[in-house]
Amino acid sequence: MATADPRAFELGSDRWLTDARVYNLLWLGRWIERAYDLSRDLLWTVEHDADGELGRDVDLLLQVAAEVRGIAVPEDSTALRALLTGDSKASVRACLEAARYNATFVAPIELIQKVAEAIEVFTSAEPPETTAESVDLLRALLERLDELHNTVEHAWFHSEPLSEEEVYRRFVQQQQQQQQSGPRSAAWE
Repeated sequence: MATADPRAFELGSDRWLTDARVYNLLWLGRWIERAYDLSRDLLWTVEHDADGELGRDVDLLLQVAAEVRGIAVPEDSTALRALLTGDSKASVRACLEAARYNATFVAPIELIQKVAEAIEVFTSAEPPETTAESVDLLRALLERLDELHNTVEHAWFHSEPLSEEEVYRRFVQQQQQQQQSGPRSAAWE
């Protein structure tokens, strides 16, 4: 009988979630959320640009956002471009590329493809110069990220409620596992 890796977490009676998989799942989620949150923040900022041409006030807000995230804005670029595709690990594209890397270790191919499709948004369009172009790019990106979230939901979680029979079956299984593990130590109580 094979013994399980003592550093692993039990998923079920015959599947194990190793530390490496936990690490990659954690960072996959963090990178995706960073890309999503930054994209939403950028969309809100450029949508509220009254000038329509990425005016001085919006550019100043974007400069501050880049500085807060540790993104250097090159002289020949804009803060928006640096936040979207900059070389820093804090740009939206860099977050998605890091997510794709972590996904290769733990995610189904459908999820890896959705991350790649989100990255493709940057290569399929010219860098935005106006507010309207920025809004279009960010909306397309957020649409891909929503699809990515739906893929995660479909791949790992049940989107429909469990039946009463399934809830009862899981309850009984949990009770059996608790009985098999024995009484808990008094130090934990």
